[in-house]
Amino acid sequence: MKVRFGLNLLLYTAAFTKDRVDLIPKVADFGYDGVEVPFNDLSLLDAKATRAACQKAGVGLTACSVLLPGMNLCSEKAEERQAGVAQIKKMIDITGEMGGEAVGGPIYSPVGLLTRKARTAEEWKWCAEGLRAAADHAEKAKIMLAIEPLNRFETYVFNTDADATAMAREVGSPYLKVQIDTFHANIEERDTAAAIRATGPMIGHFHASESYRGTPGTGQVKWKEVFAALKDVNYGRWITIESFASGILDLCAAACIWRPIYESPDALAKDGLKFLKEMARTA
Repeated sequence: MKVRFGLNLLLYTAAFTKDRVDLIPKVADFGYDGVEVPFNDLSLLDAKATRAACQKAGVGLTACSVLLPGMNLCSEKAEERQAGVAQIKKMIDITGEMGGEAVGGPIYSPVGLLTRKARTAEEWKWCAEGLRAAADHAEKAKIMLAIEPLNRFETYVFNTDADATAMAREVGSPYLKVQIDTFHANIEERDTAAAIRATGPMIGHFHASESYRGTPGTGQVKWKEVFAALKDVNYGRWITIESFASGILDLCAAACIWRPIYESPDALAKDGLKFLKEMARTA
């Protein structure tokens, strides 16, 4: 399989500032092809320094993004929908400035926002309108957008890959695809490998996350089946490990991580990459 392996820097920090660009050569030294930068408070990012660090280390870049409260493509409030589109456009522009190529994540509604009812037809329509506007901007910038379905405890909008695929097909832009995350798929899909095959060419980004957010290969995700499916659909983009830094209260609370889930972040990064490369080699 010809894929590139990335590491989400949320493993080390919740806020990627200029002071943390030292993580880029560190991740490169581990053998990764790229880094994934968390986009939360965009004012904290230093695009110029990040781009320079990536170029020096010889690695690529993707962005992991969320919408903040008051930014919601599915909201009945027009100002919240407009704020969501504006935020995605900023993310696209910053990713371009950093020399990156993709913006992934639940870029449709804030994580954890639940209405205690199913998604409505009106919410779907509003979301499609917002994503279409964002995708038009992404096409001009040549940046891929990938919408990530989350499990039912984190969103009510898109829970399965089929949900996200249907939305991407409705928007109809080559710059809007689906991000599959094996942590969420392990909860919501009947068969993750089958979901990968069904999504097929609509997969724009891929998060390799263990069933308990620990080191890939140490949990319940059926990795051999996952990589066989990725090979079958000729997936050739990023496979990025996602886990979260321990000891950062806000981040752990957002991810509902209440206990240690790995020996050390460095060990997870190294062991996880070794495991995934072997899965790709033997797929």
